[in-house]
Amino acid sequence: MHETAERAVVVDELALARLGVASVLQSQGADVIAETHSGREAVTIATLEGPDLVVLGRPADLTVADTVRRLARVHPMPGVVVLLAPGQEDSVAYLVALGTRAVALRTGSVDELGVVIASALKGVQMVVPALQHALAGSVSLRAVEAGPDLLSAREREVLACLAQGLSNREIAATLSVTLATVKSHLVRIYTKLEAGNRNEALGRAVALGLLS
Repeated sequence: MHETAERAVVVDELALARLGVASVLQSQGADVIAETHSGREAVTIATLEGPDLVVLGRPADLTVADTVRRLARVHPMPGVVVLLAPGQEDSVAYLVALGTRAVALRTGSVDELGVVIASALKGVQMVVPALQHALAGSVSLRAVEAGPDLLSAREREVLACLAQGLSNREIAATLSVTLATVKSHLVRIYTKLEAGNRNEALGRAVALGLLS
């Protein structure tokens, strides 16, 4: 009696990148059931087909974080392997918090990708060594000591909306405040977390236990 092969979906805007990832998946015994350039289409495929694994590079239509957020709403959530481009390290902690099974570099070697996919197919969560420094970010001692008391209750609400991928206008509507108020809260959140953008703020919030 033969074991059923793990079923996988490959997502990347570049056909050549999809071909390379598919080749590695097949070398690991996985059955590639679909390839797409679209994050939205990947979520639809995951919903309809229930793959075991989604290998996510750079979608043409959504950000990596937004695609993972949408995949996290699929039941059951497939194992997600994210291949980050250089400069996206600030999103590692947030992606892990969303339930991403593995995070690797888009510029990594074929051998490294093989190890990552083999691990992911076994259900093991991993972050490649080159990205492990980004798990906690450069959170300052002051922020660590402040811990859960670092942000006000309203700032935590804004942060939670941020984690859901809401725009500033959507946050304002959700919390029944003005757009200017939301922007003021975001400035304070970024300052307290010593973050330069949304992904960095969310990653550091995860590292500090401010987001579950």
